[in-house]
Amino acid sequence: MENNEENLGSQEPETTQTTDSTVNSGKSTNTKLIGIIAVAIVAILAVFFIFFMRSPEAAVKDYMKAFNKYNAKKVMSITDIEGAAAFGQIKNYSYSEGTTYDFGKFDEEYDGIMKEIKDFDKDKKKAYEDLKKDAVDQLQTLLDEFKDNKVKFTVKEVKTEKIDDCKKLTKVTATVKAKVDDQENESDLVFYTMKKGLKNYVVYSELGS
Repeated sequence: MENNEENLGSQEPETTQTTDSTVNSGKSTNTKLIGIIAVAIVAILAVFFIFFMRSPEAAVKDYMKAFNKYNAKKVMSITDIEGAAAFGQIKNYSYSEGTTYDFGKFDEEYDGIMKEIKDFDKDKKKAYEDLKKDAVDQLQTLLDEFKDNKVKFTVKEVKTEKIDDCKKLTKVTATVKAKVDDQENESDLVFYTMKKGLKNYVVYSELGS
């Protein structure tokens, strides 16, 4: 009996130790699994944001691709109309200095335009929507002419330049080759893009100037 009691007494700590080891192993497995899931979620979110992001370079390239498809609606979807209006307000010209821009006033001009649009009554909202539709129609007429003349654009190189006075704006210089039938012409064109959310939109293009 004494031997049995001794054996039973000696077995109790061993059983407890095995149970603790199993619990610790379970916790370790759970922690590892949580870590793996967390990494997977971060990776998914990163892909999600990348999918919806559009850099200044990508905005200009997409803009030119839309021209090649002769699709005015697509061109306008990559253009921020209010941003273009604000950009027009900061543009200055003089015979001595040429064209200059007061980039520091862009945000103020843009916010003012957006506030005014927000305060539009029903009639003004309709008039504004009609104005945007007219702009699309006019652009489509131009693109139809491009299509008839078989005009194609190729973006060969894109360089960006930050604007110190305005974090929203980026200057993009693109080397663009234009082909009309069998004739080709290559030139550097300047674009300005505006960051809105995760995407950049074109607010100015030398292509139409």
